Amino acid sequence: MIPDAQARIEAFIADFHQAWERAGWAGTDFSLDPAFSEAWRAELAQLVDSHCLPGTQTGEEGVLSSRPAHSPASESITEVIGHDDQVSVRSVVEHGGQRRYFEYRLVLREEQWRIGRILSFLDPPGVPLIDKVEAQRLLSAPQTEGSLEAIDADVELNIPSLFVAGRTVAPFGEPATLDVHRLGDITCRSGVLTVRDFGYIGFDHEPLARRVPAGTYPVEVATVAQTNVALRLRLSDLPAATWHPAKRIDGTHIIGVDAGNVAILDLANLVRCEAQWAEELYVRQTEGLEVAPGTTFSLLGDVTDSAMVTSGYGDGAYPCYWGVATDGTLVALVVDFLVLAVDKESTATV
Repeated sequence: MIPDAQARIEAFIADFHQAWERAGWAGTDFSLDPAFSEAWRAELAQLVDSHCLPGTQTGEEGVLSSRPAHSPASESITEVIGHDDQVSVRSVVEHGGQRRYFEYRLVLREEQWRIGRILSFLDPPGVPLIDKVEAQRLLSAPQTEGSLEAIDADVELNIPSLFVAGRTVAPFGEPATLDVHRLGDITCRSGVLTVRDFGYIGFDHEPLARRVPAGTYPVEVATVAQTNVALRLRLSDLPAATWHPAKRIDGTHIIGVDAGNVAILDLANLVRCEAQWAEELYVRQTEGLEVAPGTTFSLLGDVTDSAMVTSGYGDGAYPCYWGVATDGTLVALVVDFLVLAVDKESTATV
């Protein structure tokens, strides 16, 4: 039955290339014709009907690139693994010096192999997300002691107000109620956290410069009219007396976002992930954000150690803060999505 699974993928690749040709990129360019997108959707629907389980996404929905994602001339099957009624077929696509890796996951339905999921990767199987030398550098850098910097004098913070459930605010011009959702608990055994856009899979792994005590902590997200206002990791029940920039080891406390999300992760577990697994995790959690403001998950499958939320209005740059009690205890880590931010005006007389 394994050869039949490989034959299914070979047929899918060939049919995909023919569909791409019919949709307008072979010989003629219909990119300015509004009918081309409709034609492409129809072609993809036929592909799914012929080779996949109902509802399967090819990954090319809404995209008709200048070269096909799948073609017998450029895609080679490298491995077939599995048994019984589940099989994975791996392949590599080569265009010049560039490579893209695919994994097709198939299930047996009525004695026929059908594609249930198509995954795309930048790295080949088995490659670690972070090499050992870099991982050691990142994990050894954060400290437990040392003074925290003060907030910029031009910034007036009221972080606690971002998490007052039931408060009336009007970020969109109309009064709306602030809600606070507890996403769950995450465990950080190493005390080393990284806060980042999880879409930056292959880079930007810099951790926060301050370690937290190893433990399990609740994660909350504040929302207004289905828009996330702020993300909070509660480290203690003590009130925060002061707020400070939660800087990373590279010196910035601003989280750059280019894929519409912010995640808090235990870096010690993240560095143990393979690159392909981290990419797959990102795709899975992104799907969860389509129906919820945030989610918690496990990087390695043994403990829930990560949280991910939609980042306010989407892409941008968002500040991260430590809340500190009067005795110096870290009580909270907050990412402000600036939905409730108010610009200050000042006049200078020269």
